[in-house]
Amino acid sequence: MKSLVLSVSPNTSTDRVSVVERFVPGEPARTILSFDQAGGSGAHSTGVVEELGGAACSLVLLGSYNGERWIEAAKRQNMTYDFVRMEAANRSTFVLIDKQRGNVAEVIDPGPRVSDHIAGELLALIEKYLDRTGILILSGSLPPGIPDDFYVQAIQLARRYDVKTLVDASTAPLKHALTARPWAIKPNLYEFHQMIGRETTTVSAHIEALRQVVGVHADIVLLSLGKDGLLVGTNSEIWHLTAPAQRFTLPDSNAVNTVGCGDALVGGFCYQYVRNEDVLESACWGIACATVTLGNYGVPSCPPDQVRPLVEDIAVLARS
Repeated sequence: MKSLVLSVSPNTSTDRVSVVERFVPGEPARTILSFDQAGGSGAHSTGVVEELGGAACSLVLLGSYNGERWIEAAKRQNMTYDFVRMEAANRSTFVLIDKQRGNVAEVIDPGPRVSDHIAGELLALIEKYLDRTGILILSGSLPPGIPDDFYVQAIQLARRYDVKTLVDASTAPLKHALTARPWAIKPNLYEFHQMIGRETTTVSAHIEALRQVVGVHADIVLLSLGKDGLLVGTNSEIWHLTAPAQRFTLPDSNAVNTVGCGDALVGGFCYQYVRNEDVLESACWGIACATVTLGNYGVPSCPPDQVRPLVEDIAVLARS
């Protein structure tokens, strides 16, 4: 299998992460740590792939001052990237983390309106990399000006190159993408309930609903249950994966940072899948990455020396 993991984040975000102590609403809070991060959920995922030592590239839309901030952050993170330049500034996200309480706020700007030609340029940029890509991650929302069926076009393009696609999106982009039947999807419970049109409240009910989705909308469904772990569905198997509780917390704290856990999951899964094409083992890498990032300020951050030992401790329960 081709080894490159390629991601596309059309609604690219330049993240600002600020860490404080004893945050009180309405009162000044001085940072003990503050940094920019090259964001967009797809870029987060491929950033994790590279952090683990894999081959990856993030494709993004950048413009104006936020674009320059994104590029500087990507250089510091040693990220491989390519981009389409636009006139408007790409959006920004602000993450506030209290050292003792964990993440307390994630403020996300709306995306800028982009010119009509940008979607075509981004598809052309995707095609430039497909002959060496194993998995294409289509992730996040779409800015105004990018059509709702953009991910459909990207899936169809990838299929011509025999490239697997993983969609991590919600609302209209996800709804449209499902019509093109991507290889894999990674919904959280809220997004899963949007898909099936009803709520499920127990793990057993989640599994029963998952049986009706896998093989219809995608070959693989990675259903994130938050603190209850991960359900992995294929045409033949369903597994419930859980990680050891409370092993990873922020430095000198009992708190956790949940921002970016889903992106870390996708990154860990794709990192391992292009290496051995084993769905279950790749899912174990995914949930290990999602767990490790709980104890780091990055959104996400998955140091390999923390991830690798945890992979062996993931509990797997077959539910087929």
